[in-house]
Amino acid sequence: MISALNPVSRKGLILIVVAIIIIAAGYLGYIYTVPKPTVAKPVKIAILTDFTLPVLKGQGEASILAIEDINKTGGILGRRVEYVWLNTMRKVDVAITAYRKALIEEGAKYVVLEGVSEEMLALMEEGTKLYSQYPHILMYVGMASEVSLKIINEYDKYKFAFRMFDVDYDANVRRPYDYFLHARDVLKVSKIAILIEDAAWTYGAREGFQATTKLGDVKQKPLRELAKELGLEVVYEAKIAVGEKNFVPILETIAARGAQYIFAMTSWYTDCVTLTKQWATSAAGDAYLALYGGPNHWTTFWDLTGGAALGVISGVYDIEDFPPVSPYTQSFIKKMHEKGLRVDMSAHYYYSLIYHIKAAIEKAGDPDNIDAVIKALEEVEFKGHTILLAPKVFLGEKSPIFHSYPAYVGFLFQFQGKDKVVNISDPNDPILLERYPKDLLGKYCHPELAKPPAELRKQAG
Repeated sequence: MISALNPVSRKGLILIVVAIIIIAAGYLGYIYTVPKPTVAKPVKIAILTDFTLPVLKGQGEASILAIEDINKTGGILGRRVEYVWLNTMRKVDVAITAYRKALIEEGAKYVVLEGVSEEMLALMEEGTKLYSQYPHILMYVGMASEVSLKIINEYDKYKFAFRMFDVDYDANVRRPYDYFLHARDVLKVSKIAILIEDAAWTYGAREGFQATTKLGDVKQKPLRELAKELGLEVVYEAKIAVGEKNFVPILETIAARGAQYIFAMTSWYTDCVTLTKQWATSAAGDAYLALYGGPNHWTTFWDLTGGAALGVISGVYDIEDFPPVSPYTQSFIKKMHEKGLRVDMSAHYYYSLIYHIKAAIEKAGDPDNIDAVIKALEEVEFKGHTILLAPKVFLGEKSPIFHSYPAYVGFLFQFQGKDKVVNISDPNDPILLERYPKDLLGKYCHPELAKPPAELRKQAG
C-alpha cells in the first residue's frame, strides 16, 4: 500500500503514475488528431447511349469490359475506375439531360457518347457552358465533319471534345478507295454501282466537300470520282433512305445497267439485312455486294439474313482469328464472346478509347487536372488499340484531322457459308502495306479465295 511506503518511495511512485498518465493521454491524443489515410477518389467515366439497342449496348459493354480489365490490374495511377451508364434514347434533348446529370450529379470528368453526330454537336454546345465549373473531356465514335471543324477553328471553346474515330472527309475517302482498288485488282470488275445512305455523315461521299480550317484546307472527292480515278465505270448511283425497305427497283436497274459490283455505303441505320435478302434473289444477285457499316460487321450476319449473305463482302470484326494487329485484338474479341456479345468496328474503338484515356491520365499525372489530360491526349502516341497500329493512334496531328484518329483501312472478308467468313484482302495492297506488317498480311490475307456469288450458290446447291 502507498501509505506504508516511506516518503521518498511514495513520491517516486506518484511520479511514475503521473508519467504513465501523461504518456497515455498523449497516445490517445495522437490517435484522435492524426488523420486517417485518405482513399484516392475514383476516376469516374460516364457512358451515354441508348442501351435498349443491341449494337449500342454492345459498344457500351466494350467500354465497361475495358474498365473491368483496368481495375483488375490496379486501376489508373492506383485509382479505381467507376462508371455510370445513362440512357440517351438517341434523342438530343435526352442526351443533353444525361450529359448534365453525368457532370453535375454524378461527378464524372470523362464522358463517352455512343450516338449520332447530332447528339455530339449538341453536347459540345452544352459543354461550353459547363466546362468552367465542371472541367471534363467529351468523347465519341462518329464521323461528321462539323465536329472537327468546330474543334479546329474554335479550339479554346471546344478543346474538351475528342473524336476517338476518323472524320468523314478522311475515312470516307480512304476506306471506299480501298474497296474500289480491291474490286479492280482482286475481283477484276470494271463496272460498278454505288449506293450511299442519305445521311449527314455521307454528304461528302455523295456531293464532295470543301472547307478551310486553321490547320489546312479540306477537299473531299465524291465516291464516283474516286472510282473513275481507278478506271472503274460507275454505271449507276443512288441515295438510299434511312429505313428503306424496298430495294428491288434499285437492284433491277443495277442489273439492267450491267454492274458487276455493288458498293453500298451503309451504317446501322441502313436495313442491310433486307437489302441483302432482296439482292440475293434479284436480277443483280450475280454482282458482288460490298457493304460498309452495319450488322454485316458480325459473323452472325449470316444467321440474320437466313444465309442470304452468301457472297457478301464486308469488314467483319468479331472473328476470333481476326489478324492480331496488336496484342489486344484477339483477346478482346474472345472476352466479348464469353459475355455473349458481338463485336462491330465501333466496339473495338469503344474498348480501346478507355485505355487511351488511361495512357493520357498517366502521362498527365493527375486525372483531375483536365487541362493536363487534354494536353496529354494531344501528345501521347497510344499503343494499346485493338485494330489500329501506332503511329495511327494519335489525336494531336496539326492538320484537319486534329482531335481525331487518322483513317482506318482494314480487311475485307467474304461470307462463304455458315461459320465460314474468309479474309480476301490483298496482301500487296499498297494502302494496307502502309498500315500493317507485310508478314501479317501474307499470313492472314487470301485474295485467291474470293469467289463470285453465283459460284458460291452453285456450290451450296
